[in-house]
Amino acid sequence: MIGKNFCPNCESEEVMMIAGGMTGTWMCKKCGFSGSIFPEKEIVGGNMSENLKGKIVKGEKKTGGRR
Repeated sequence: MIGKNFCPNCESEEVMMIAGGMTGTWMCKKCGFSGSIFPEKEIVGGNMSENLKGKIVKGEKKTGGRR
């Protein structure tokens, strides 16, 4: 599932994170509301694209080294 945060005050999706951390602080670009609770709307059909899936590479265990 892919989600998009939106403003609980005006329901705009034009929001940005202004501080990180455990909860984070978000701000709406449209109305200026800020807070840590900005719900997510599910994007229908929003899956990781096949192009991105192909770029995930598993790491290899390197053996050998100094003795």
